Amino acid sequence: MAMFWQKYKQIIDNFTSLRWRLGVSYSVMAIVVTALLTGLAVQTAMTISMSAQKEQALSSITGVATAFADSLGSSLDPAQTAQQLGLAANGRVIWLGPDDRVRVDGYGDARLSGRPFQVPPKLKDPDVKAAEIYDTGQSWVAYTSAPLQIAGKTSGRLLLIQDLAALRQEYALLKQRLWLLGGVLSLIVAGIGIFLAGTMSRPLEALTHAIQKIRYGELQQSVPVSGSKEIVSLTEAFNQMTARVAKLDEQRRTFVANAAHELRTPLASLQALAEGMPQESVPKPEEMDAFVRQTERLGRLVDSLLQLARLDNPELQLNRFPIRVPNLIEEALWVVKPLAVARQLKLEIEADKELWIEGDPDWLHQAFVNVLSNAVYYTPIGSQVRLGMETKQGYVHIVIEDTGTGVSLDVLAQLGTRFYRPAAARERNSGGAGLGLSIVKEVLRLHQGRLEFASPPGKGLMVKLIVPEIAPHPQPVTIS
Repeated sequence: MAMFWQKYKQIIDNFTSLRWRLGVSYSVMAIVVTALLTGLAVQTAMTISMSAQKEQALSSITGVATAFADSLGSSLDPAQTAQQLGLAANGRVIWLGPDDRVRVDGYGDARLSGRPFQVPPKLKDPDVKAAEIYDTGQSWVAYTSAPLQIAGKTSGRLLLIQDLAALRQEYALLKQRLWLLGGVLSLIVAGIGIFLAGTMSRPLEALTHAIQKIRYGELQQSVPVSGSKEIVSLTEAFNQMTARVAKLDEQRRTFVANAAHELRTPLASLQALAEGMPQESVPKPEEMDAFVRQTERLGRLVDSLLQLARLDNPELQLNRFPIRVPNLIEEALWVVKPLAVARQLKLEIEADKELWIEGDPDWLHQAFVNVLSNAVYYTPIGSQVRLGMETKQGYVHIVIEDTGTGVSLDVLAQLGTRFYRPAAARERNSGGAGLGLSIVKEVLRLHQGRLEFASPPGKGLMVKLIVPEIAPHPQPVTIS
């Protein structure tokens, strides 16, 4: 019973689907339109045939009246003349007097002689030449009336009666053919409509199926691009969205895995130090120093993760202010100067231009400190770090170049990726988790800027922080 109801529900769902509704709509519309066109064609054909037959009948009655009047002047038998003229006109010729009584019948029916003839209502006027076609139920009959002039005097009229059974049969055959053709055309158009309904609904069904899979966690979905322009745009946007969602999900998984890995290392070190400390004696100074270093490393890692989480939040609001770039650089240098002095580094600064940008002073300060700290840390002792500024196409380029060993092209392409650290950085035991440049990259993205890297052969690493330039502002913002 459950299987029966499931099958029944599936049938009902198919009947209420978009494809079924569109198909039925197309079919009904095709049938109605085809029926109307076929009916119009039949009516038009009938009207044309009737008009042509009336014109022919009027032409025939004109010749018949002239010939019949001539025959009366030459003393020929009027009955024989009416019979011959009727045969020539493919009809029956009747001469009616002024009182519409039969004088001559081309068929020779003596019963009609002298009797009144029931003339159709539309042919009542004896002085007017007219033709009408009537349906008797079994056939069509054409009545044509014309006044008869004998020796210049009106002597009643002639009535030509024609049986149009052949015309009716021809019309019936034409109507049958037109309706048959209309039925075939309606089926063809309905089939085309059902096909078009399928082409319209199939991409939507594919989209629905893909969305249902996404709903259950299968994020990597792609729908074939086909159909109309609007459907193609929709499917392309959907594929781009799913690709982006899948990429973000992969980044999230990678981020969580890397964060767990990075957190596990200092936690394992702390656990090992704690287990190795004597329980009843005072820890050795070197053990306490190692313990403090690991806690500091853990704190830096958590702080970086928190910063990235804030930057990833779409609701993050930046406090944007006009900032003078030399001031921003100077305040970042205050933070890194102690490390530069300790490593005996020379800081070469070219910041004499009045360049301005707009942004959040705190986040931009953090970004410059991260880049400067890396440059100072990875520059050999006793060497120098160069810092310069330039403008290109409405953007301020802040260039920080160290004199270290540089990096290879494959490493250069990975810089700025979260948790990525070159091999040299891993060997230094710096405690970094590879998140500093990722934070810089996200900060610049929020400021409509970007981060670029270069490492010319034989030189160190060059980092460019690129931010949109603004017009000078009279009151610069000081970073506290």
